[in-house]
Amino acid sequence: MYESTDGIFTVQGSDGKDIECQLLFSFESELSGKVYIVYTDGSTDKDGNMSVFASAVEEYINDEDITFTAITSDSEWKEIDKKLEEYLSEERG
Repeated sequence: MYESTDGIFTVQGSDGKDIECQLLFSFESELSGKVYIVYTDGSTDKDGNMSVFASAVEEYINDEDITFTAITSDSEWKEIDKKLEEYLSEERG
């Protein structure tokens, strides 16, 4: 799984600017064998809900050298949604 010592990492936005993100959790899928990360950039939508993103980890060398890929299949998104619901349920207590 992807882990960061402080949970903070940077991604490059579509405009080329760096965006600081906070790791919420990561997990390895039993179905696909891939590692996924779920994270936020701290932004909210028009209803005040936190923006949450997910990516597959393509290559992991260390906290400084990680390559993410887009998630393209519905089955992957369903699994991520399920894990996110479990995470949010635990956070709410």
